[in-house]
Amino acid sequence: MNTLTECLKKGTAPVQVISFAKQYLQNEGFEELCYDKLFGPQLKGKYYITPFKDVLFAFTMGAKRNFIQSVRMAFAHVDQPCFKIKGRPEIKSMGCAQLNVEVYGGMMDHTWFDRPLGMAGTVMLRGENAFTPEERQYESGRPVAIIPGIAIHMQRNANSGWEIDRQRELIPVVGLVGGQWTENSFTEFLAKELEVDESEILSWDLNLYNYDAPMLLGLENELISSPRLDNLASVAALLEAITEGERSNGINLIGLFNHEEVGSVSKSGADSELLTNVLKGIFGAMGCPDEVFRASMAQSFYLSVDGAHGAHPNYTDRCDITTRAYVGQGAAIKASGTCKYASDCRMQAILKALSEKYDVPLQTINDRNTIRGGSTLGPMIGSHLPMTGCDVGIPMWAMHSARETMAISDYEALCQIVTAFFAD
Repeated sequence: MNTLTECLKKGTAPVQVISFAKQYLQNEGFEELCYDKLFGPQLKGKYYITPFKDVLFAFTMGAKRNFIQSVRMAFAHVDQPCFKIKGRPEIKSMGCAQLNVEVYGGMMDHTWFDRPLGMAGTVMLRGENAFTPEERQYESGRPVAIIPGIAIHMQRNANSGWEIDRQRELIPVVGLVGGQWTENSFTEFLAKELEVDESEILSWDLNLYNYDAPMLLGLENELISSPRLDNLASVAALLEAITEGERSNGINLIGLFNHEEVGSVSKSGADSELLTNVLKGIFGAMGCPDEVFRASMAQSFYLSVDGAHGAHPNYTDRCDITTRAYVGQGAAIKASGTCKYASDCRMQAILKALSEKYDVPLQTINDRNTIRGGSTLGPMIGSHLPMTGCDVGIPMWAMHSARETMAISDYEALCQIVTAFFAD
């Protein structure tokens, strides 16, 4: 639980998630390798690579060297719906200072009203030359904004499902400075926070996030409600599994990608050649030719680990009529006959056999024919590296809300099944 709660608290932006993961792995004895240099992995070694500040791969080497190296991999994403701050964000209205923002990802808009919002991400400063700007991570450490809702008396249809205008109604308030909030005021704020001259600030990638803390609830404290459960619960589970699951031979690897919520088409996304390049770097350092790499991939397996839609007690008509995932009854295999998920019957059989062997509760979920669930990294990974894979995740309620809810026991089940996948 400590890993999960710390990840939820500290993972306020993708770069902060990766920073948390790096520190966790360092504490577990993992050694950093450089993506832009020759790798040097050794048998029984534990390593991590951060090709960019918002993506990470960690892997362990078995003690034995085989001609064909089987790789077992598990992947998650580090981004979540939030508000991205635009390049010239200052807005004034009714005596209030506001920020012009862009909605990132498929959020449930109405859940973000009246939430305390923190700010986190990256700020770029002038460096020694144009091609080496200085990169600073920023975390406000306090709420700095809010999107105030409107009183029911002024929005009589508020309980009738009114359509929210994102450009007009989802503009956060950052204070009451009125006439003092002019062009460049936000840069001045950042300069003060970073203790630099405002002329040093060149650009930023900053988001506003829900500052609410994770909390346990339920009569037996069996549930957890928190921002960012999708998909930081998966990130935390993979970090625990890669440190616990060991094999005498072969390679275990986790990958933490960015930009899944907007399609994964980026240098840090799963729909890129980044994973292939990292794996080829590892195999190349071991002296394996391309034909050995291809043969190894054919004997390798992967898990795409992302949140699943839990059967909802108030919306019983929104899940499949027979194949559902219940909150509190284990992690869930996400299956699709239309190849929407990576899960094929072979990999489903492997996970079910592991669940029986290690007594880990495991469910299977299909989408209802009239309701399409969310996309995952799974099919993207399989299209770049053809191998056997499966989508699996924790059932949760209110996915993409400002707060989501899941069962603690399901997080424990996910940790156990991924650890068994790495260790068996």
